[in-house]
Amino acid sequence: MKQKLYRAAQSLLLAVIVTTLFVRCVGNESNPVPVPPADSDLTDAEKAELLERAYVYTLPLMLIDATFIKMTNTVEPKQQQSPANQFIHARRLANASSKDVVTPNADTNYSQIMMDLSGDALVVRLPRTDRFCMAEILDAWSNCIAAPDATTINGDYGLFVFTGPRFQGTIPEGMTEIKCPTEHVWMLLRTLCKGEDDLENVHAIQDQMKTYLLSDYADGKECDNKGTFDEDNNFTPVDHVLQMSMADYFTRANELMLSDPPAAADAPWMADLSKIGVGPGLAFDASVFGTQAAGLWTNLVTNIMEITKPHSAQFVQTNGYWNFYGKPIAEFGTEYYYRAMIAVAALAANPVSIAVYPRTDNDAEGQPLSGEHRYRLHIAPDNWPDTNPFGFWSITMYGADNFFYDNELNRYNITDRSNFVKNADGSLDIYIQHEADTEHPDNWLPAPEGIFHLYFRIYNPVERISNNEWTMPAITRID
Repeated sequence: MKQKLYRAAQSLLLAVIVTTLFVRCVGNESNPVPVPPADSDLTDAEKAELLERAYVYTLPLMLIDATFIKMTNTVEPKQQQSPANQFIHARRLANASSKDVVTPNADTNYSQIMMDLSGDALVVRLPRTDRFCMAEILDAWSNCIAAPDATTINGDYGLFVFTGPRFQGTIPEGMTEIKCPTEHVWMLLRTLCKGEDDLENVHAIQDQMKTYLLSDYADGKECDNKGTFDEDNNFTPVDHVLQMSMADYFTRANELMLSDPPAAADAPWMADLSKIGVGPGLAFDASVFGTQAAGLWTNLVTNIMEITKPHSAQFVQTNGYWNFYGKPIAEFGTEYYYRAMIAVAALAANPVSIAVYPRTDNDAEGQPLSGEHRYRLHIAPDNWPDTNPFGFWSITMYGADNFFYDNELNRYNITDRSNFVKNADGSLDIYIQHEADTEHPDNWLPAPEGIFHLYFRIYNPVERISNNEWTMPAITRID
């Protein structure tokens, strides 16, 4: 009993130390960081359990860090990269040759900023638009902390000032402050593009987007700092993280947690993780795990999806043979396993209030979708994928490789902007097949010869759709 009381008191003391550490790290970088020793009383099983929790907890932080490093690894702005605090604009729509990321969309052009708020605050100017143009703001842990909507801006443009956790200045009148809990912030802004002929209009919107350090705004000086290029940072972010050694991984994670501190709600977990040297500024020692270290690490890295899925199954929304990641996606709170799974499977996913992405691999009979057959997707007039103002939807085709199917029409989706023909009753039939559909050419979604799957993207959905309170259209085999 005395031993149990001693260990309980020790855990409470560690919780106090970690909580104090958070305050000190955020408030004063110059303060020395206490480094509690690894708990020598832990059993091997307890150490293994804490290592799993530490990996799950820090994985989103590490993946966003690697993405930040890769996307800012350039001297000057270009299409896929830019120095910190400057816009990165995608100037063309994704097509069949786009292989940078899996499951690309052909609906929007991305504009992004990798923000470094360790010094000055950052002012972002966005023009008011008459089309979907919404920014998702992610902190360093992959939580969506804000979503500015350019269609709701009053006047010609809006000024949003992003402040880091140490910011102590004043915000000028007329600016909207977005308080960021971490120094590293990722902004992904999606602007609706209605096709290749509409790109010029999208470019005009992008060209009006500007960034300024707050101290430079009054002088009209835009961010134009030069970056650096390092060939060692020319990596694929997820591969880079998954290939790190245990020691390198947690050394980097502990360093990042100084600038990108854990949330206050994370204190109980951090008190536990500090027992193995994981926390802001702590010293991690892989030898604590003895001879089982290599095996434990390999298992975590190779089986992270299998490890996180059972903890996340309750959040996967099913609707017929469609399914999508539901709440609390992008607003994870303390659902760390779900946060880690999404970081690996769909980093930078939107909250369901912004977009839902139902996917199906099967027809109405539960059989795999294949170009060997012909299908009809039916949307009833009273079951439309309704959106809020400026929202939109699209049904996009992907092959087994998760990329667009290359076809003569360069048609990768059917959308609410397509020139489809409705039925007399107001319903819509979309015909999905490999062979050309000469009977319904405007409603034909070309399919590859083999296995494929579909995503039904709905941006700015009405509440009944974001809450999964509607019936997803069935896909019926018609041959």
